[in-house]
Amino acid sequence: MRKYKIVMMLAAAAVLSMVMMTGCQKTKGGSDQGDSKKTTAAAESKKEAPKSDTTITVALMSNDWLDAAEQIASDFTQKYGIKVEYTPMPGEVEEYLQPKAAAGTLPDVMSINAGSFGADLAENGLIIDLAEIDAAKNMVESLKPVFTSESGKLFGVAGGLSSTLIYYNKNIFEAAGITKEPENWDEFLEVCQTLKDKGYAPLAVAMGDGAISNTAWSTGNAVEVASQNPDYIKEIAAGTFQFDTPEQARIFERVKILNDNGYLLTGSVSAMVSTLLDSFKQEKAAMCFQGIWMAGSFMESPFGVGMMVPPWNMEGQKQAVVLGTETGFAVADGPNKDAAIKFVNYIANEEGFYTYQQSRGSIPSLIKYDQDKVKMTDEVKEYVDRLMKIEVTGAYWFEILPPSVYARLPQTFQQVATDEISPEEAAKILQDLYTAK
Repeated sequence: MRKYKIVMMLAAAAVLSMVMMTGCQKTKGGSDQGDSKKTTAAAESKKEAPKSDTTITVALMSNDWLDAAEQIASDFTQKYGIKVEYTPMPGEVEEYLQPKAAAGTLPDVMSINAGSFGADLAENGLIIDLAEIDAAKNMVESLKPVFTSESGKLFGVAGGLSSTLIYYNKNIFEAAGITKEPENWDEFLEVCQTLKDKGYAPLAVAMGDGAISNTAWSTGNAVEVASQNPDYIKEIAAGTFQFDTPEQARIFERVKILNDNGYLLTGSVSAMVSTLLDSFKQEKAAMCFQGIWMAGSFMESPFGVGMMVPPWNMEGQKQAVVLGTETGFAVADGPNKDAAIKFVNYIANEEGFYTYQQSRGSIPSLIKYDQDKVKMTDEVKEYVDRLMKIEVTGAYWFEILPPSVYARLPQTFQQVATDEISPEEAAKILQDLYTAK
């Protein structure tokens, strides 16, 4: 079993060094060379796209970068002459792809998460090995294991490095008299109470889809499990892990406490991630529990946005964070796979990558790229630097849990929040699903 924690820390260190380095990947040369390149680029842009009768279907998880996705599809067609039928995935990757895989109707290009679901698609011959394409060769090497199936097929190319965090509205914090970021759970609850007393909804989360698994479960698992048991990933894979424990119950209990005390934005229990994002941008909540992939969008808000490590640790516990790969890109094994590979290279390694990255402000997972074209705020760079100093890291739910378990997480959080079941009963549900997988 792969040592995901070590892999992710190596990936983070490698990517961070690429983010912070200067010069070596930038375009070099005198003004004549620069003018020549501009002339060449201008000439290339005027060329007609090669004609092609091929149309590829592309389905991507793009609710936070839809305009960029559509622009990439258009630019790709302009460059290669290959038409694109583009569809934004309406929900989670696995929920969207599973019925299509069963029916043999997978899109030619698709978003894919690291972990067992994508690996199974590759092992069953539904998606192809991408190890030899240009985008894969330029991908940070230490990210590849989580996109590699049991037989060694690289089924996905990473979209970037990711972590989850809590964004907060600096203006609201200032108005409420909050001058210090909370560093543990008790301090976080105090901040929530202060915000509530001042008339603000403290926190927006989304329990209606997999967003709650990215945030509350994965962060809680990092704090409660990864910090105590370095072999937990190996045990989950071997079928020997125990979910029916006080540690697992506490992961659910935190969300119950937030809801019971009125610290969650109204509607959070049923909210989908798109609603969550809009609520924070519209200043309906002082804080938003989301991924670093939202930095590009949130940092353009008309108010100051801060970023904090989720203070899910109890007093005396070390802080722990989720660290993993962002959703990647995969290609179906079908008649259009050559054209689909061109698209993946374009969005993950060529000009389309910069359109994608600039929209999201994400952390690149490429070995070589043009630093001048990468858009990343100073706040994000500073947060990544803080991230690297945290010793305890945990994996995302989709990287380690079997589908039978992770598919039930959102509903289980909803049931705990509404007192339909207790946190302890939630832990037992996971254990029963795990045992029966």
